[in-house]
Amino acid sequence: MPGGARAARVDGVPKQAFRRDRISTGYRELRARQAEAAASAAEHRRHRTRLLARQIIAAHGPALVVEDCDIRTWYRLWGKRLSQTTPGLLISALERECQAAGGRLVRASTWSTALSQHCLCGERMKKTLRDREHKCIACGLTGKRDLVSAALAAFVRFTDVDDSKAAYLDTTASRHAQITFSEGLEEALRESTAPSQTTACGAGRVAVPRQRRTAVPSNPG
Repeated sequence: MPGGARAARVDGVPKQAFRRDRISTGYRELRARQAEAAASAAEHRRHRTRLLARQIIAAHGPALVVEDCDIRTWYRLWGKRLSQTTPGLLISALERECQAAGGRLVRASTWSTALSQHCLCGERMKKTLRDREHKCIACGLTGKRDLVSAALAAFVRFTDVDDSKAAYLDTTASRHAQITFSEGLEEALRESTAPSQTTACGAGRVAVPRQRRTAVPSNPG
């Protein structure tokens, strides 16, 4: 107990309720510092998430499609490691920023689209969660699994945008894009989205290219 041991009867039942315990001044100060640190960390995550959402919309526009996933399953699989990325917080921020920019974020059911299980050519490629590389036996397309899924999301269509299960994959359009862009598309799908080990901003942050400074000659006089 923070303020000292409580008196108890012979049968072990305390004589004083827990809520009436006296808490030491040091314990109160420690609890206040912990609460302040937790609030500061939460605000930092929200601020970082807003900036990332704005960067995504600036690069890809305010009309976005995301998979309608149960994020609780992710937490059961990866636990506290997700607290650094907070995917649910990012999706909420993207939704607000899309609306502010005059667009909309829509959700597509993973059951009706199965983006990670398809290739741009339309072939269905069965993968487990451990399979992070996409290799199509039909057309030979290779790339990062997440990048291929993201590319396929551009070809998701809806019969009802308010119903995630009404989403479907337009394989005719995706196949046409694959033929049109050919090697350029495959090269883009092979590039990793993981942060560079030499990134100055640290792991998990967006690397912003530094501008080269123009050398100014020193005045000999």
